[in-house]
Amino acid sequence: MFSLLEPVHTGIDLVSAKDYGWLGGYIDIHTDDYQPEIKEADIIIIGVPVEDFAIDNEGTKYAPDEIRKSLYQLYPGKWQQKIVDLGNIKTGDNTEENRNNLINIAEQILFNNQSLIIIGGSHDVTCSLAKIYDKYNKTYNLSVIDAIIDSVLSDNQTDNNNFITELLVNDKSLLRNLSLIGIQTYYNHPSKFEIFNKLFVDYYKLGDVKRDIYEVEPELREAHITSIDVGAIRNADMPAQKNAHPNGLDGQEICTLTRLAGLSVNNRIMGIFEYNPFYDKNHTGANLIAQMIWYYIEGKNVYQEDYPNIDKKELIKFIVDNDVIKLNFYKNPKTERWWVEIPDLDKKNKLFSCTEKDYHSSLNSVMGKRIYKIINKMSI
Repeated sequence: MFSLLEPVHTGIDLVSAKDYGWLGGYIDIHTDDYQPEIKEADIIIIGVPVEDFAIDNEGTKYAPDEIRKSLYQLYPGKWQQKIVDLGNIKTGDNTEENRNNLINIAEQILFNNQSLIIIGGSHDVTCSLAKIYDKYNKTYNLSVIDAIIDSVLSDNQTDNNNFITELLVNDKSLLRNLSLIGIQTYYNHPSKFEIFNKLFVDYYKLGDVKRDIYEVEPELREAHITSIDVGAIRNADMPAQKNAHPNGLDGQEICTLTRLAGLSVNNRIMGIFEYNPFYDKNHTGANLIAQMIWYYIEGKNVYQEDYPNIDKKELIKFIVDNDVIKLNFYKNPKTERWWVEIPDLDKKNKLFSCTEKDYHSSLNSVMGKRIYKIINKMSI
């Protein structure tokens, strides 16, 4: 594996970092003189310095080590999980080889039940991560946090502006559920929303997220991959982007979302893409990404066993039988998370992640958007 990786080079004195109590001294880091033990890791960090398809955002390949400079100077929480930084994927002129190197390394990590944090590079790297699940014939759920839906309907090229199209039209793709979070309507052609409505894709506009950020928690809970374009974050908090947006998620909101991703029973990959250090005034963007990673790790450390890793009998059951449909809701009293069961349509009694608000809406004979889409997906 290490033959496909470049050691970390940040210029930070790791011995001093340990003396200061920084993360740079807490994380087991691949250096020129040292290769960490991978099997003992719970969370693994890998930099992906690629920008082959970073349309109009050249410079993203320099992201990983700039982010590390900020990450290594944070203090760890009261964490028990072991973190390893394997360095950066070795890259060359062959784009396909670069992608395959990432897939070969990431698949070893995922199927050893470890969690993977990807930093740097362009957003289309998400396709490579998805191919790991396709390769092993495993269905997966994907949550994408972005202001723009990266799907150009008239373009067949897979790049940072169009990778979602590849995931949706690829016959070999085992993508089961796609959720889009933080979408800004005025940046997206209306036909995209028409198509995604027909496909019952879950999308949450920026206003939806700001109104109640925990409405998207079920999507992040179900996601095996959480892919973040820093363009979803407003320019004031994330100046490190060539085409920065005046509106978007703020720093607190994006950190809340990464913590929720860390708390997911399914999540195995979080990727943060499109950071461009050439536009990062005062290192603000790198500092925020470092905090996003911190909160993801925090989520992993405070996670409590939840459904489906615990028996359904440990959940509290609430039956809603109204004029619309019969629904069974379940709540974990320890984590306060909710699920819904649709007995008339699903004889396997599968539980779908939802919120307490979905339960209260059903009590009033109102079928919320989430449950409506679940029912329609099951009917396809």
